Amino acid sequence: MADYTLTTDPFFYLSNEVAGVREKVSDSIFENYKLQVAQTNDINNRGMQVALHNTSSFANLKSAVSKGTLETMLAAARTDATIGATSAATTAAVMRQGEMTRGLVNALNTQNLNTGLINTNIGFAGLNTLYGGLGLAYGGAVNATQVATTNSAVNALDSAISNQRLINTGNIANTTQTSRPESIN
Repeated sequence: MADYTLTTDPFFYLSNEVAGVREKVSDSIFENYKLQVAQTNDINNRGMQVALHNTSSFANLKSAVSKGTLETMLAAARTDATIGATSAATTAAVMRQGEMTRGLVNALNTQNLNTGLINTNIGFAGLNTLYGGLGLAYGGAVNATQVATTNSAVNALDSAISNQRLINTGNIANTTQTSRPESIN
């Protein structure tokens, strides 16, 4: 038998292989594209979930803040109302006490004025009685003062004379007088 080797055309062989490679490359590109689209969708889905979660969290936070602000405002309004009521009650009590105090002060002033007038009248009556005796006492005081003044002058003169030496300025030289007067008439 004859050896028949079949010789294939290399171009034909390559053509058949290229078609298979082309199909494989095309499938690989398509698979990569599908994978990239899936990854992009996953990223977008995660981003949307985060955005929705953040939006929900922000909404909850805004709601809590609004609720807290509203509760704070209500508490402040209640406090203001309580302070206003207390202030009104205090003002009313002070006004009542002020009227009572004013009445008491007026009554005390009237009593003090009446007492002062009575005391002044009693003083004038006593002065009228004492005034008559004052003239007599004044006359006695004047006489006593005159006598005391005279006695004081006499005592002062006596004291001054008793401490002095009398010197004779006549013709007697170097003579000293040693006698002193004992009384003045």
